[in-house]
Amino acid sequence: MDMVKALVLPPGLLLLLAFLGLLLYLHWRRTGMVLLVIAVLSLYLLSLPPVSRALLARLEFYPPLPQAVSAAGHGAIVVLGAGRYPHAPEYHRDTVNAVGLERLRYAARLRRSTGLPLLVSGGGVDGDWPPEAEVMNRVLQADFGGGANWLETLSKNTLQNADYSAQILRGHGIHSIYLVTSAVHMRRAVWAFQRQGLTVTPAPTVYGKDSLDAIHTPWFIPVMPALIWSRRALYEDLGMLWYDLRY
Repeated sequence: MDMVKALVLPPGLLLLLAFLGLLLYLHWRRTGMVLLVIAVLSLYLLSLPPVSRALLARLEFYPPLPQAVSAAGHGAIVVLGAGRYPHAPEYHRDTVNAVGLERLRYAARLRRSTGLPLLVSGGGVDGDWPPEAEVMNRVLQADFGGGANWLETLSKNTLQNADYSAQILRGHGIHSIYLVTSAVHMRRAVWAFQRQGLTVTPAPTVYGKDSLDAIHTPWFIPVMPALIWSRRALYEDLGMLWYDLRY
């Protein structure tokens, strides 16, 4: 899966396109030059904060929750995993990656505000062990004052996050949740959980648009954070396209 992502998303796709352009340039100069220009120009544009913001604006449309939230009408908080930081030398074991930590931090804050039980969702991807939910729970216990109430350990993607989490929640009579994930991922996550018949209140965290606003270089200067956020936005677009085609 990681190799597929690398090949169909920038910068990997654009670098392959540029390499193909160089090869074609040896025999078909015009075609090769067109491919090179497309690849370089696309990489440049995707690295510009205004372009990245425009891509994110179509995805990060759920507003943040108000500062004061209550448990009223909700049965649980569900937080989705985002990957692991394997063999972390400072922790002497696997822990969650930066994106996963951002989600856990906000879920823990929401739990303190509402008193609701917490479900963490994430299985073992590509043979990783232990399941990500167990790693998330360990971080909650060590750094956020208490573990999760339920661990969903079988899922390998967002659709499975929703499917297996809904089974656990329905088993406890819960049909309405706060859903915690990254703002850029929320559209796809809400779709998946609503498809399971759950009533979902989005609880997004980490807005890419706002993080890009902290960059103060001229708009025409390419920067790496913009390329990273553009990549995440395009990944979500591809995910929603796949859902539309499949379902």
